[in-house]
Amino acid sequence: MAIYDTGVSGLNELLRDFRALGKVAQKELRQSSKVIAERHMVPAWKNAALNYAGPWGPDIADSVRAGSDRLPTVKIGGKRKTMRGGATPNMVRYPSSSGKRGNSFAPFEATNWIGQTRTYQQPALEEWSRAVDRIATKWLVM
Repeated sequence: MAIYDTGVSGLNELLRDFRALGKVAQKELRQSSKVIAERHMVPAWKNAALNYAGPWGPDIADSVRAGSDRLPTVKIGGKRKTMRGGATPNMVRYPSSSGKRGNSFAPFEATNWIGQTRTYQQPALEEWSRAVDRIATKWLVM
């Protein structure tokens, strides 16, 4: 399930136009997006998990990584059982923020740790916009 933090007007059209520039241009955009995610997003998500997600924070923080996409992306969680009792970061990621425990017997407190991550949005979006301009200019000239 994908969750999006920021809306960008005209994004679908922009990504469609990038497809027309070819695979190499798209690969450059993916690489730039991954660097942006590693620089801005991963630290913000890790810090939020460590500081606000309660006892599950360290395991959640250890599972945060940059994804490879044309947009800066983070992936949080995993299916590897890293917690005592056999829980995975996927199993506690949302309950530790919302407090809704679902089918779990574990007591979750609503911490809203996910809401604490938004500080990266503006710098990440500005850097991604510059990367788009740089790559588009390079490939439109060629």
